[in-house]
Amino acid sequence: MGHREDLLAAMVVFLIVDSVAISARLYVRTKMLTRGFGWDDVLLILTYIGFIMSCAMGFTSMHFGYAATDEQPYYDSTKATRYLFANQLSLYISAGLVKLAVAMVLYRLASTKRLRWILIGSMVIVTIWTIVMTLFASWPCAQSGSSNWAGSTACTQVGYFRTITNIFIDYFYALLPIGMLRKVRMGTRLKVSVMFLLGLGAFASSATIAKLVIIVKLSTAKGEDAQGLHYDLLLWADIELGMAILAASAAALRPLLKHVPAIFGHSQTRNSHAPSDVVGPYRSLAATNEMGPVGKRESKGPAESAEAEERVSIV
Repeated sequence: MGHREDLLAAMVVFLIVDSVAISARLYVRTKMLTRGFGWDDVLLILTYIGFIMSCAMGFTSMHFGYAATDEQPYYDSTKATRYLFANQLSLYISAGLVKLAVAMVLYRLASTKRLRWILIGSMVIVTIWTIVMTLFASWPCAQSGSSNWAGSTACTQVGYFRTITNIFIDYFYALLPIGMLRKVRMGTRLKVSVMFLLGLGAFASSATIAKLVIIVKLSTAKGEDAQGLHYDLLLWADIELGMAILAASAAALRPLLKHVPAIFGHSQTRNSHAPSDVVGPYRSLAATNEMGPVGKRESKGPAESAEAEERVSIV
């Protein structure tokens, strides 16, 4: 396939996959959990809307001839560039929103003030980072109507900075759960599900690494090679955001996945439940026999045990 077909395929695939993931997440939060809907869901929905807008701008840009190898009477390079610029800005803003959504998920899981303050600080940094990088992309580093990180030496350096810091931010949020869960016991099936979810986040972060390699190549590329790299950069930007939305949505799907017993099922043992400091809809995660704090366990009365058993059934 050519660059045009690759871009179309990536947008269509992730629109479908992310729509299913977001719908499943909202079902879990509104139907399966009590008081489950929160600010992380709001931010993720805004990210999803931003992704839809970016894809709409991308489709429109290609309708007017972007990445086309043929000639059509309705092609208009000016309109194609204009819609491409809107596509890029939507991607930049949505990339920041999805990071905030992931941070809010972790915030609701955090059980200590220290972790919560770390996450609040990271969200402030991500907000500033998103605003500054979007301004650079839409003003100093905009060339011929679209963002061009290779347009000047300064913009190339800013492009390097944006992509490298993007990698650090993504892996910070992908690896932080390991530190948060290191003092809890996890069953084999839960470990498999957590590894799967963390793997999705790592893959989304890997797309950012691919973008960094492309930006490095762009600094010396010329002519058709440079244009091809610009197409690849946009392709990996679509993949990065699509995977990030999928990974963020999947983090809330464990109650739904527990209905697939062959993979995510669980066995219940007597007096195996433990209290947890986790708050919000994620509290039920720590209430299962598969995951609990290491340390002394308090005995539960019949009513409390029954309540714990009920929570297990939906997690």
